[in-house]
Amino acid sequence: MEKQLKMNYDEAIEYVKDNVKKYDNLELSYNVVYTPGEVMNVETDCFKGSETCSVMVLLDSNTINAVVEVDLEEVKEDLIEIKHMPNGKNDTMVITIET
Repeated sequence: MEKQLKMNYDEAIEYVKDNVKKYDNLELSYNVVYTPGEVMNVETDCFKGSETCSVMVLLDSNTINAVVEVDLEEVKEDLIEIKHMPNGKNDTMVITIET
């Protein structure tokens, strides 16, 4: 079942920190970038007084096998949508970012 939510970017990042786990599937849309794939890791930290929330994603692709790391705190103002599909569940959470 797909559930639609509207959040600001800070709430969306909190959702990722609290709910996204290794091996879930995640689709990030920010600026003009689309990053679909399996979550390899989610890390939160404080670096030089600034919070970070980094998501490492193994990209879904037949032509490349790449892992990208996206610091959501760095791109938060460019976030458009986050689609989260928890591993082993039929639920899908689609978060549309409101500014």
